[in-house]
Amino acid sequence: MKRQFSQICLLIFLFCLTESALAQASRSRFSDQQIVAMTGSFLKKMPGAPQFAGAKVYRHPERGKIYQVHLTVDRNRETEGLGYAFDVMLSLSQYFKFPPKVFMAVLHSDVRSSPPIICSGSAKCTEDHYIRRTTTYKEWYTKCIQFEEPTLASP
Repeated sequence: MKRQFSQICLLIFLFCLTESALAQASRSRFSDQQIVAMTGSFLKKMPGAPQFAGAKVYRHPERGKIYQVHLTVDRNRETEGLGYAFDVMLSLSQYFKFPPKVFMAVLHSDVRSSPPIICSGSAKCTEDHYIRRTTTYKEWYTKCIQFEEPTLASP
């Protein structure tokens, strides 16, 4: 009787394991270029979203794979624009063949003389806050993301 019970438990475990693996494989995976192409249309579907200015995915030698989104925002709604940028990056990151390590939002102001706001943060830490809810917004804002000074490209 004990042997039958252990065999049934083993079969249930194997069934659950294969179902989990099949569920992971059934989710579509896209290349970096395909994700970049989808970013603008995904952002347009979000009500009240700022204007999409571009996106790119690249590899940094120290930081790893970076997913960068450029948005044009109203200067009075910059914080809201930051939320939209991280939301779209987090939503689309699950579809990468190899997910990014860093999310970077570049917010261009509608005021011409104003420099862009550049904010980067760990993808894992962002998932911990928005998906897993293991960190608070304050912890995410103070520990996980960094604001960077824009650098001018030299000719």
